[in-house]
Amino acid sequence: MQSTMQRQQLGVPRLLRHITRITARSRVYTPEQPAGISFGELGARAARLANALAQRGVSAGAVVGTLCAATQEHLEAYLGVPGSGRVLHTINVRLHDEQIRYVIEHGGDEVILCDSAHSARLPVILAQCPSVRLVVIVGAGQEALPVLPGKTVCRYEALLENAPSAVAWEDVDEHAAAIICYTGGTTGLPKGVAYSHRALWLQANSLCTANSLGISAATRLLPAVPLYHVNGWGLPYAALMAGAEIILPGQTLHARNLLALIERHQPTLVAGVPTIWSDVLELLRERGANSLGTVKTISCGGAPVPHTLVAAYAAMDIGMYQAWGMTETLSMSAISQLPPWAVTRAEQEHYRRKQGRVMCGLEVRVAEIGGGVLPCDGSSMGEIQIRGPWVTASYLGSDDQENFDEGWLRTGDIGTVDPDGFVALSDRAKDAIKSGGEWIPSMGLEQAIRGHPAIEDVAVVGVEDPRWQERPAAVIVFRDGQAASADELAAWLETQVARWWVPNQWVTTEELPRTPVGKIDKKRIRQMMRAGEFPLC
Repeated sequence: MQSTMQRQQLGVPRLLRHITRITARSRVYTPEQPAGISFGELGARAARLANALAQRGVSAGAVVGTLCAATQEHLEAYLGVPGSGRVLHTINVRLHDEQIRYVIEHGGDEVILCDSAHSARLPVILAQCPSVRLVVIVGAGQEALPVLPGKTVCRYEALLENAPSAVAWEDVDEHAAAIICYTGGTTGLPKGVAYSHRALWLQANSLCTANSLGISAATRLLPAVPLYHVNGWGLPYAALMAGAEIILPGQTLHARNLLALIERHQPTLVAGVPTIWSDVLELLRERGANSLGTVKTISCGGAPVPHTLVAAYAAMDIGMYQAWGMTETLSMSAISQLPPWAVTRAEQEHYRRKQGRVMCGLEVRVAEIGGGVLPCDGSSMGEIQIRGPWVTASYLGSDDQENFDEGWLRTGDIGTVDPDGFVALSDRAKDAIKSGGEWIPSMGLEQAIRGHPAIEDVAVVGVEDPRWQERPAAVIVFRDGQAASADELAAWLETQVARWWVPNQWVTTEELPRTPVGKIDKKRIRQMMRAGEFPLC
C-alpha cells in the first residue's frame, strides 16, 4: 500500500518561499549593516542574483564558486544560487592558491563570486581555470577590478542592478546537488562532497530540534563560523528555517569584533571552534568582565573542547556543548546535550567529556579498522562509522570506496559508542599512538596537558622509538610570561595520567601549525619533529 501523502520536494526553493512569505520580518545583521535587513529583503536580493545569472547566460545546473567570508552577499548566494537550480561551491579561502585552482577546475565552476579582500589572488588562481567565464567582485569600492584575460569581470552590485527582484522559486529535484564542499586536503588533494537539497533540509531541520540546538524564532544566532566551512555548520539554513535572527560576523572572527557584535545585537546562541571562545574568554578577563550578556549557549566543534573552557563558561551560566561532525556528514552529527538521567555532578561530567549523542536520522557504529563490527557498549574502541540521509555515499567524481564500508562512512575517528548513542572520541586513526602494543590516545593526553597552568596549547604526536616502536612527544605553547622544564612538566603529568603515557620528548613553539580549516596540522608537526625544528623545553 502506498501512502496518501503529497510528494513534494524538500530544498532551498521551498525554504525561500517560506522566508519571503512566513518569516519575512526576521532580520540579518552584519558589521556593515548594523540595522540589518529583513528575510524578505534578503529573499528579494537572492532573486535578483538568480535573475542576474540568468541574464548572463548561466544556466540551471551551472556551478557558482564563492571566495567569500560570512557576509550578507554570501548568504544571498546560499539562497539565490541553489534556489534557482544552480549549484553553489563554497571555497575555503584558507587553501593554497594551487588547491583553490584544483577545486575550481574539479568542481567545474563557471562563475566565481570573490570578496575584494581576496581579489588580488585571482590572476594566479584563475590563469589555468578555463571553465570560469564570469568573475564577480563583492564589496569592491572604487579600486580597479582585477584584469583576468578571457573572463568577464564585474562588481556584485552592478550585476544585481538591473535584475528583477521576483522569482517563483519553483521546486527542483530534492536529490539534485545544491552545494559542493571540499575537504581540507590535509592528506592529499581535497575531496568534493555534493550535498543534495534534501540533505540540507534534513540537517537544518535537525538543528532546530530541542535535543540538538533548539533553534527557533526566539533564537538570536551569531555563527562565528566561516560560511565556506561545511555550510557554516548548517546554521544559516537552520536559522532561516526557524525564523531566528542571524548576526553574521563579516570578514573577521577576532575576539574584539565578536564581543562588539555580542554587545550590540545580544545573541542567545553562538557557535565556533574552541580557539575562538578561548580568545573571547581571555579578552573578557583582560577587561575584568565575567559575562557574555544575553548568550546562553555556545555550540563548539571542529576540535576537542578543553574541559577548563567548558567550566569557565559554566561559571557564567552559559552552556557550552561539544558538537561532532565532518564535511562528509554535513557537519553536526552529534551534540553533547546532557541526558535527563545525568543527575549527579559526576554523571554530568561523564557526558560532558563525550562528543555528543547522535542525531535522530543518523546511525553510528564501531568497527575494527579493517575488521568486523564491535559492540556499542561504551568501552569497545574502534573506528566510528556513520550512515544516514545527510551522509555522503561517495566523493565527487570518484569511484574510490576506501572511506566507505558497505554503506557506512568510515570517519577515521577512533572512539566508542555507548548503548544510548553517545559518541566518545579518543583519537584520529592517523594520530593514535601505539606504544609497546598499547594505544595512547593523543587527544586524551592533550586534554590532560592543557590543564597545566603554564600551558596555553599543546599537540601530541607519535615519534619512532627503538624499544617501544612509538612514544608520545608534546609540542607546547606556553602562556605569556610562563615557562616550565621538561622534568617539571613530566613530574606534574604523572599525577594526572598513567605513567607510561607521559611524553618522552617536550618541545616548544610560539604557535602550533594549523591546516587551512584551522585544525592543528599534525602531519606538519611530525615533519618538523623529524627535522628537529622545535627547541627543547
